[in-house]
Amino acid sequence: MLSHTRLTLSLLTTLLLTAMPGSQALAATPLTPTGKPATAKTGSKTADEDVIAARNSIRQEGLEATVRELAKPKYNGRLPGTEGDTLSRDWLVKQFESIGLTPAGSKGYLQPFTTRITDPDESSNLQLGQKANTSNIIGILPGNDPELAKEVIIISGHRDHLGFNNDLRKQYPGANDDLTGVAATLELARAFAKLEGQNKRTLMFVAYGAEEQKYMGSIYHSQNPVAAAPNAQIVLMISIDMIGLGYDKWQSFSQKQMDAYSKRWFREVYNDSDEDKDAYSHEYPKTPGPTFDYDAGPFARIGINTRVIGLADVPNYHSVNDTPDNVHFKPMVNVTRTLFDYLWQVDQDDQPRTR
Repeated sequence: MLSHTRLTLSLLTTLLLTAMPGSQALAATPLTPTGKPATAKTGSKTADEDVIAARNSIRQEGLEATVRELAKPKYNGRLPGTEGDTLSRDWLVKQFESIGLTPAGSKGYLQPFTTRITDPDESSNLQLGQKANTSNIIGILPGNDPELAKEVIIISGHRDHLGFNNDLRKQYPGANDDLTGVAATLELARAFAKLEGQNKRTLMFVAYGAEEQKYMGSIYHSQNPVAAAPNAQIVLMISIDMIGLGYDKWQSFSQKQMDAYSKRWFREVYNDSDEDKDAYSHEYPKTPGPTFDYDAGPFARIGINTRVIGLADVPNYHSVNDTPDNVHFKPMVNVTRTLFDYLWQVDQDDQPRTR
């Protein structure tokens, strides 16, 4: 039980946060797996209010800025191997650096690999069939627990898209698919970084390359694990892919409704059921298959727990009209904050989970 002084401080903080402009349903304390408020270790400067502040630092401005930046014409649809792909890579590396993530690729933040262009548009894609050099971008926040820090949670989105449609003379911006996932990954990294090392497990943030192509960056990553995260130490892989459409109800969700999702997802992390799904997410089946629809697939195939957050059956899928102006940013805030709550529960769980 919290002391009277601590409880009073927590309540005052909650009231202050609730009163802040734009803080609709955002002031409730993220929960631990036991359903109790997240509290600090004895002697730690991180208290409940710091976790709330980190969560509430996830805002529309940050999410929208990333999507609008990488959808600009200069990135030309971010097809692997193109100048736009390289420009987006360099921009994201700067973001990883500014957040303070530790480089975890095979070359700094980068994990280079080669793919072959197979999608999307056989009538107009001039690079179709060509090999392309690209890379995953990987950074970590090391865990602080002597035992649990060896366990790794991957949080990811994919940075590539489909390039340029020569028939229409327009780029495929890929704003929802998947700059929304990349934006959420960056904002989650910034939020957890604000807790200054209070994560127990190692959090690995990845912007995957070539998700739209035959040889996905996530396949390469799963087959060539980086030194900081052998596959046997990965306890959860999150793929955030297309959260900018189909989530409109989340804009008005209460904290209780968001908590229901974060707690449900936590309950389903380790139960090895392929049937766990809801209207907004699913676990990837741990069964072999010739292709994968999401970056989580290659990890599920080798027995790693996954959760895909995103909806594919939405307007403008793989269209030149997948622009930032057609993304619904306000609901994305609550989706990303709920992911923070969920990941906080997984991270703070005291039970070792390595296989």
